[in-house]
Amino acid sequence: MNPWLTAPAENELLNNEVHIWLFHLNITQPRIKLFYPLLSTEEKERSERLVDFKHRKRFIAAHGFMREALASYLPYDAGDLQFEKAVQGKPQLLLKPGDVDIQFNLSHSENIALLAVRKAHTIGVDVEYSKRKNDYAGIINRFFTRQEQQAFAELTEPDKRQAFYRVWTRKEAHMKVTGMGLHLSPTQFTVSVPPEPARFIEYIDKQADENWYMQDIVLPEIFTDYCGCYSTDTNPDSVRYFIYGQA
Repeated sequence: MNPWLTAPAENELLNNEVHIWLFHLNITQPRIKLFYPLLSTEEKERSERLVDFKHRKRFIAAHGFMREALASYLPYDAGDLQFEKAVQGKPQLLLKPGDVDIQFNLSHSENIALLAVRKAHTIGVDVEYSKRKNDYAGIINRFFTRQEQQAFAELTEPDKRQAFYRVWTRKEAHMKVTGMGLHLSPTQFTVSVPPEPARFIEYIDKQADENWYMQDIVLPEIFTDYCGCYSTDTNPDSVRYFIYGQA
């Protein structure tokens, strides 16, 4: 059964619920012109620094989509949303007293973006395009823990590339949920390796909080070349999946 639903214009986020939004970034130029005015001055400047038009277009689409999705939970227009950065640089909404405590995280790769949203609980999400060419064997040896490397050694060669991207999304989602991003090295913690479901296992030093929950995101069939995962601080009661429509 496909869990993905068309997103409503107004959304109710229940306590202890996660919402995952999916958006296809390959949109028309008229839609880009509608998204661009929604961006802040900083977002516009960041987009203009992207020399490649394709990358600039995807940035504008991803951030315009994010603003419209987040505005569906709040009594503000998408262009009026303001953001600030936490200590380690993770973006967060600048909320007013009485606003719903909306926590979110955005990730985009190639032609799709994923947005994870939760109330009052930190959350991280990552999506990766699995057909990208890279030295995944070298990355495994350099950035994966010994336990993860041992699990990879048991996989057949055809399974290793797909497993690599699964593990990478799990690591990125965790690095983002902590708010540390690149300040937390992927070698400092261990996650599960497919065919095992997504699971945070432990920090190598065993001194940090290890109460984390993560789950692979099963994308629609047309996006089989992508892998996704979200991570949060507690196991949610439910998860709802939305496809953001485009005009």
